[in-house]
Amino acid sequence: MKQKTTHDIIVVGGGHAGVEAANIAAKMNCSVLMITMDKKAIGRMSCNPAIGGLAKGQMVREIDMLGGLMGSLADKSGLQFKILNKSKGRAVWSPRAQVDKRQYETLVTSTVLNNKNIDVVLGEAVELLVDNYSVSGVSLRDGSSVFGKTVVLTCGTFLSGLIHVGERKILAGRMGEEGSIGITESLVALGFKTGRLKTGTPPRLNKNSIDWNKTSIALGDDSPVPFPIKRATLTPQTIPAIRYAPTKKRTRLLKKTSVGRPCSRGTLQEQAQDIVHQ
Repeated sequence: MKQKTTHDIIVVGGGHAGVEAANIAAKMNCSVLMITMDKKAIGRMSCNPAIGGLAKGQMVREIDMLGGLMGSLADKSGLQFKILNKSKGRAVWSPRAQVDKRQYETLVTSTVLNNKNIDVVLGEAVELLVDNYSVSGVSLRDGSSVFGKTVVLTCGTFLSGLIHVGERKILAGRMGEEGSIGITESLVALGFKTGRLKTGTPPRLNKNSIDWNKTSIALGDDSPVPFPIKRATLTPQTIPAIRYAPTKKRTRLLKKTSVGRPCSRGTLQEQAQDIVHQ
């Protein structure tokens, strides 16, 4: 690919942040180029299939008020809706939706690919191009370059991504997907300091291995509240979650089996976990 067209905005990455950046720039009638390593992975939800939650629900509503996509698409793909923290003051009530991950991903991908102001190219950005102390574009892994007036980096966990599985360490962005190597080194060369943030992945459980008699049903709200403030009503399908409360015996077992695991060292603080199932 030898692309030399100049766009107003180059967005590196097609995750949640990249999608919102591309969408809002396109709404402002900017020409946008999104660079992603996999068109099928645009807007993909990696781990917990939830939108919102404590503190995050307020952010989803703020994104919506600014013209973003996440809230409205969560409403369309939701399986269960619940307002958290209702025992406290209204200022800290937090909307949360458990969503159909695949449907959400499909909606996001369709929205991006059908936007006339957004061009999507497959590639991996490896270096920022700087001209006279101003960013002018990015170089791709295949040796080509793309140019734009502004570059927005939204590489997320793919940026020099490292996955821990037990004692193993795997260079990857998500399990089964390559990480993004090169941008970090480019930023360091330009004088930036880098660090790491940790994210955790909830375990995938085989439903046939669970004693459902020891679980309880956790329902969503009877009158679901939509994320967008301007939407008056919401009538989604409602699928119950399953709650498996911890006991002293189960906590001891978790402590015993988690010894040595990088993300489980220290005091075990897991609480009862909701598992949405169909």
